[in-house]
Amino acid sequence: MENFREINLKEIDPREILGPIAHTYRSNLAYMAKELEAYRVGSGQFEFLLFLYHKDGVSQETIAKTLKVSKATIARAIHNLEKEGYVYRERDEKDLRAYKVYLTDKGKEMRSIIFKKQASFMDLLFSDFTFEEKKIFRLLIHKAVIKLFEPGVETPSDRPDGMK
Repeated sequence: MENFREINLKEIDPREILGPIAHTYRSNLAYMAKELEAYRVGSGQFEFLLFLYHKDGVSQETIAKTLKVSKATIARAIHNLEKEGYVYRERDEKDLRAYKVYLTDKGKEMRSIIFKKQASFMDLLFSDFTFEEKKIFRLLIHKAVIKLFEPGVETPSDRPDGMK
């Protein structure tokens, strides 16, 4: 193992950290697309179902903002999930321009299937990790991502003017 010294993050090529994270994410999407193909849940659509398992009955805009996807992306995904019978939409009584998205019984039944398939991917991903390494990895990744949710922290894409 490399001798760790205090590292200035500016010395690290972002591809050393962000590249593997992006590759892992894309690999998960590809794995889940293949595993859920028989259920007619398209690539990436399972993420929207996962979101609804934690917070059913929210607006499309809330889902888009939370998952950092465009309104067009969420509209297409919800349309396809609705067409397959996994979700339904109702107009928001407080804002008639908006729709709230709800899971159908069929969508709720997919929960255990999606969780089982995600667990299989995670088992593969962490198969060479010790229990302690898994705990440390989880702690560190959560510590890194929490920074993005702190009040006042804006990524360039979150800023209304799009400025960096």
